[in-house]
Amino acid sequence: MKFPPVSLGKICLLCLSICGLTLVAPSVAYAQTEKTLKFFPEEANFGMIKEEDGKVTRKIKAVNVSKDSTFIISARTSCGCSSIDYPEHSFAPGDTVVISVTYDPLNRPGKFLKTAKIFTGKERIGNSFKLKGNVIPSKKNLDRAYPAKSGKLRLSSQIIDAGEVSNQEARPLFVGIYNDSGQPLKLTAITDANPLEAGLTPDSIGPFEISTLTLMLKGRLFKKNEKDFIYKTYLVDSLSGDTITCIPVGGTILKKTN
Repeated sequence: MKFPPVSLGKICLLCLSICGLTLVAPSVAYAQTEKTLKFFPEEANFGMIKEEDGKVTRKIKAVNVSKDSTFIISARTSCGCSSIDYPEHSFAPGDTVVISVTYDPLNRPGKFLKTAKIFTGKERIGNSFKLKGNVIPSKKNLDRAYPAKSGKLRLSSQIIDAGEVSNQEARPLFVGIYNDSGQPLKLTAITDANPLEAGLTPDSIGPFEISTLTLMLKGRLFKKNEKDFIYKTYLVDSLSGDTITCIPVGGTILKKTN
């Protein structure tokens, strides 16, 4: 009498079943190490700082919330624009140490949001907090980055030369905007022609903050017999409805066929 072939795996399973054993799938436990520090305040807020004043330092407290004594072994930030000084001695559970966080605003105008990480103990347990603030540019860098003044705003360019644009392409154009008014502004971008679309990111700009005007030339919407074009974008105060500035966009249309 012949029996059907049986795989080795099935034989092993059969033997284990007979012996009353249960197969359990192997599992891997990934232990998650708890944080050792709690920060007060939870972020280092530099507020409004001037580029020309140079490096600025803020203090932040770190409390040992673990069950054992610990020590800070190293610290790092998400950019070379900031640094951290910390005590090197160990501190017991519940004890507090003071950390100094320094930010260098040189050539870094506008808002910033960075991450700092403090590593504690031999296990190098990571503890994170944020750095944030807003840098008011120096007059030199402001004139260089936003040379065109127009009412409450400064612009990276007041007039845009788009050059030659195909009637089959979509070309993006960008204008940097700086709120020079010292007051919060909410803006709306309006164009006077279908081939030109405009959007602001963000459209709400705080005092001495920046935004980007993105313009999109859509060649497929050019008029049939059009050769040269000048379209206009108006930046309007959304609350008052007043026009703050006008940005012309000019160029030449290249006709292309498939």
